[in-house]
Amino acid sequence: MKLWAGRFQKETNDVVNDFNSSIQFDGRLYREDITGSIAHATMLGKQGIISQQDVDDIHKGLHSILEDLHSGALEIDPNAED
Repeated sequence: MKLWAGRFQKETNDVVNDFNSSIQFDGRLYREDITGSIAHATMLGKQGIISQQDVDDIHKGLHSILEDLHSGALEIDPNAED
């Protein structure tokens, strides 16, 4: 069940799910998405919104995800649409 579908009584039709799905694009743009998230965390740290430790932890986690995607240890699940 989709998080956004919690108020509906019936399962969403597969045609609707396919139409609304962005996971195919997400899978192709993960490098850019992760790079943008790293830049965002850096900005939040420079503005004093989050601590430098948080920035470092976020960077470490995002780089780890990127490495896992590159190595094949982590794969994009087409059924994991949000």
